[in-house]
Amino acid sequence: MLMTLRAPRVEKPIEAVLDDGICVIENISTSGGFLKTGHNIPKKKFNITLKLMGRKTIGIKCEPQWENESGVGFKILDIENSKENFFNEYIENQFQAFKLYGANRIFTSEIMVTLKDTNVFGNVYFSNYIEYQGAIREKFLLASVPDLHEMLAKTHVRLVTIDTYNKFISNAYFGDILLLELTTSDINAATCKLNITFKNKATGKLVGKGYQRFCVVSSKGKVMRLPEALLGPLDFYQEIEK
Repeated sequence: MLMTLRAPRVEKPIEAVLDDGICVIENISTSGGFLKTGHNIPKKKFNITLKLMGRKTIGIKCEPQWENESGVGFKILDIENSKENFFNEYIENQFQAFKLYGANRIFTSEIMVTLKDTNVFGNVYFSNYIEYQGAIREKFLLASVPDLHEMLAKTHVRLVTIDTYNKFISNAYFGDILLLELTTSDINAATCKLNITFKNKATGKLVGKGYQRFCVVSSKGKVMRLPEALLGPLDFYQEIEK
């Protein structure tokens, strides 16, 4: 008896809509995947809708293959007309992204607290956490978009912060090494949210967490769609917010 080889799967959480309810795809390939629902596990053929790269919505017809207490493994029967090529390219791009960025979908960086970062009480002054957010955003983009300088220079586009927030949790002091972790969420046609946490590297203690939301502005000051060069890494580090 001939065995049918399963297409390799992308281990990536993707938000999906099933029967007007939100669920999560835990892994997916061009032939099937695993849908995590935790309730109302479909027993018959079903339809899901995925939003990929923050802009394209794709309808997929599926058939259950097996199930457990958290969801259902499914086979893809059909993909919405004219969008199959985009879906297949998306899956292939995910495999390429693994080669570029590795398996960890959290971008990390470190910052050492200097004297100029602290106040008269010796702890990090609150506004410096916003500066730290900007620092990891720049490191993230430089590491993830190899031709970032060329893109900015040729197109004259600018990244503009439209919303920022940081929640204080515990103090950091001169000489501390802060571990910064960045993920993305809320990717839309023109904006993206960067979620950032601060931890004391030596103790693992959470220092704070916050976010920045940014958009891309043209040389004429007009908000524009996120460039394709940014969408790949933004999508790779996307986290489904609970």
